[in-house]
Amino acid sequence: MPTSRRSTLAVCGVVVSAGLLLAAAMTSAVADVPPTGGVEAGCRATARIDAQWGTGSTGGQIVTVTVTNTAATSARNWTVSWPLGAGQRVVSAWNAALSTTGGTVTAVNAAHNGALAPAASTTFGAQLSGVAAVPTLSCRNDTYTPSSGPATSPPPTGADVTVTQADNQRTVTLLVGQTLAVALGPDFVTPTVTGSGLVQLSTSGGYPSGQPLATSYRAVAAGTFDITSHTDYACLHTPPRCALPTTLWTLHVTVVDVPSTGRTVTVSTGDNLSNVGLRVGDTLVVSLPSAYLPPTVATTGVIAQRDVSGGYPTGQPLVARYLATAPGQTDVSTRTDDPCNHLPTPCPSPTVRWTVHITVTS
Repeated sequence: MPTSRRSTLAVCGVVVSAGLLLAAAMTSAVADVPPTGGVEAGCRATARIDAQWGTGSTGGQIVTVTVTNTAATSARNWTVSWPLGAGQRVVSAWNAALSTTGGTVTAVNAAHNGALAPAASTTFGAQLSGVAAVPTLSCRNDTYTPSSGPATSPPPTGADVTVTQADNQRTVTLLVGQTLAVALGPDFVTPTVTGSGLVQLSTSGGYPSGQPLATSYRAVAAGTFDITSHTDYACLHTPPRCALPTTLWTLHVTVVDVPSTGRTVTVSTGDNLSNVGLRVGDTLVVSLPSAYLPPTVATTGVIAQRDVSGGYPTGQPLVARYLATAPGQTDVSTRTDDPCNHLPTPCPSPTVRWTVHITVTS
């Protein structure tokens, strides 16, 4: 029979309520965290663990977070963050955009649930792989005015090259297929790119959202390109105009093509846990059924993703193409998913993991 356990904690101005709904053979561990303060940043985040299964990195959790505007004025956006436990990672999320940097998860409101009147609340959820104790949450919305200047976004993870505000006027080199992450402060506008050799993959935050700016690109064609941005402020657009200076930011990007060998190696479900040898310039094609998530690459710089199509939840077969760019070793991994895994009470759908070990030689 399922059992449950609930614990409420006040940590750094955030109330954490954990209700563990455990199915057969599921275990839980909730650590006691002493209270340390009151609400300071205009909002309160309440986390509830709806389900937990397995132990350590082989288990998982379903977490629902309620965000409440505690300020006396309406908020336009909010951000909630917390540190992941050892071996944990975000599998999926709903009603918020989640990113992970240095072991810390940052959740930013979706377009439909950022605006909150005083005392109003909204919810978002996430599925995590791995089991950990109750997290220490932090929450902030745009009603909060920090005592210092604008913060800089932590660099996004997973990109081949990451740049920040300190890289202004720097020149970086990418291979075709590699990715670039740009992390700037919340007062910078979404960057513009000269030419068509860099394709934007994602963007979040920046002026006027009040959130740190995070943008990523993929190099798709050889050439030289510039990425530019600048700061902006609301007081520059309403009379009387303020006198805040504009800060310009530019990155010079050189994209180099890797000559193709014309050789293509295709791997599928039957190649799970196999060793695959490639030469620089070879193309690797991963072909899997529609239930598999887009693959992840363990080490950047060895193979570069060309394109990915299909896979969960599109209902179409998964096809991912990679170019071998440099000698080295890496793993390409994925796993299956199912819609019932994202219900408040997940179904017992088994997860099938798939990995190939890649060795690239010159």
